[in-house]
Amino acid sequence: MFDWFWKFLYGISKSIYRIIDGLMSCANMLCGIEPIKYQGVETDFITFLLQNKNVTLGFVAAALIGVILTCIFGVAAIIRAITSEKTNVTPAQAAVKVGKTLLTFIFIPVALAIFIYFTNVIMQALYMSTTGGSPDGIGRFLAGAFGQDARKSGVPEDFYLDPSFDYTSTGSVKKFLDLTDYDYFFSWIGGACILVCLAQLLLMFVDRAIAIVILFIFSPISLSTSVFDDGQHFKLWRDQFLVKFLTGYGCIIALNIYTLVIGAITSDGLVFFNNGFLNNLMKLAFIIGGAVSMQRIMALVGNLIAQGAGSNELRDNAIAMAQMRGAAGIAGGILKSPFSAARSAYNFGRDTKQHGFGSAIASRLGLKTGKDYGQMSKVQRSQAYEMMDRKEQMRAASNSQLGDRVANKIVSAISGNKEEGKGGGGIIPGVGGDGAAKAQEKKENSIVSNAINNSLNNNNEDKKD
Repeated sequence: MFDWFWKFLYGISKSIYRIIDGLMSCANMLCGIEPIKYQGVETDFITFLLQNKNVTLGFVAAALIGVILTCIFGVAAIIRAITSEKTNVTPAQAAVKVGKTLLTFIFIPVALAIFIYFTNVIMQALYMSTTGGSPDGIGRFLAGAFGQDARKSGVPEDFYLDPSFDYTSTGSVKKFLDLTDYDYFFSWIGGACILVCLAQLLLMFVDRAIAIVILFIFSPISLSTSVFDDGQHFKLWRDQFLVKFLTGYGCIIALNIYTLVIGAITSDGLVFFNNGFLNNLMKLAFIIGGAVSMQRIMALVGNLIAQGAGSNELRDNAIAMAQMRGAAGIAGGILKSPFSAARSAYNFGRDTKQHGFGSAIASRLGLKTGKDYGQMSKVQRSQAYEMMDRKEQMRAASNSQLGDRVANKIVSAISGNKEEGKGGGGIIPGVGGDGAAKAQEKKENSIVSNAINNSLNNNNEDKKD
């Protein structure tokens, strides 16, 4: 009877899994784990950017500038070696450094291409080993992890690896799981945490791709100072490049590991407390705490590459997120500005019509006017006089109508008495007579009824006299 209800609940869970898989595919492509196609040829996204003709042209221009700077710094190094007694570098050694630096310009693109290729191969293998065996993303693994306690009899623990299992099809899932026992609550909490992490990772990967292109173009300029400062600036460039390049892979793999931990934590076989509420609360703390710690994974990976580099990267990303929120607020204000201007103009027009142009201008400038002290404008006084005249007219019309009604009732009552003398009818209440019945039906208010009764009493007394 409630089969539709369980289908509805699982529909929410599978929608979350599909969004996670979609965002994960985007992140993997930006990171370089999944290939992209350009003109029918598969390649990774970073290599595609570095081999773009416009980026290559920028690198060639920077290399020419680097050659000029290398020659200038080389001459300065040779002069320093000749004139300074404190340096241990001879003029010949300075000249050899200039030659090595010029040759290094040629090997930078080749070295980067080789480094990116082998790093992608290693990270792809590491990525696949942390997906829980799922061949097409972590959505399949999540669907199986949160459904371990809902397995039907005879269904193995790794049922989600079965090629016939499709978490996007509720009918396929019902062949393996009893939807009434599915962990919907934990699937929603865990899925929401993963979605937030992925959304932030996507922004970080876009920044990473742009930063790598900038570092690639400026590499000859940083390298040109090696003949003068013993490679200190080039070492700084190298650390920046490694941090930007490797932290992306680290975050993706850390997210997979976080998913594996969630799958293990949410199992009913794991018991922290005998109290069910406390047990679920402990598991929920692991899920939320792990999602919060994902922000620090980037700093952890970066600090393994260079001391303090990961922490600086995390701080820069926090600043970028704050700036993005500020930009979103400014964009929202810009979108609202036409409506605010129209509303302000409309209100100014009404204020001008009601209080006058001068009062409206003064109010916009923040000055107090007569209306702030209860003073009425000419328009308001005119409106008040018109309202008073209208009320007087309505009151006079009402009194005139009431007088006409009373007079008509009195005339009708007198006419009814004459008929009573002739035909024996009566208009005394309770006695009968057509005139009395008609008079009784036309009573509309107590004032009219009292006037009629008073007139009847006076007539009767006159007859007796």
